[in-house]
Amino acid sequence: MEVHFTPEQEAQLARIATSAGTNTEHLVKDAALRLLAESAASQKASQPTSANPLPLWHLGVMGSLRRCDIYDDVR
Repeated sequence: MEVHFTPEQEAQLARIATSAGTNTEHLVKDAALRLLAESAASQKASQPTSANPLPLWHLGVMGSLRRCDIYDDVR
C-alpha cells in the first residue's frame, strides 16, 4: 500500500518522527496500526455482551417496566 503526502505533511511527519526518535515510515505505520486497534476495540465495546437483550415487560396501563425501575444499580 502506498500513501501520498504533500511536501509540507512529509516535513511535519519527519519533524515528529525525529523528536520521537524513530523514522517517518515507522511513525506512520505505528499510527495506522493504533487507529485500527482503537477501531476494533470500539466495535467490540459497542456489540451486545450477550445474545439475549435485557427483558422489557409491558404492563398495559402502567407502562413499560425496565431493570432500572426495579434495581438501583442501573443508571
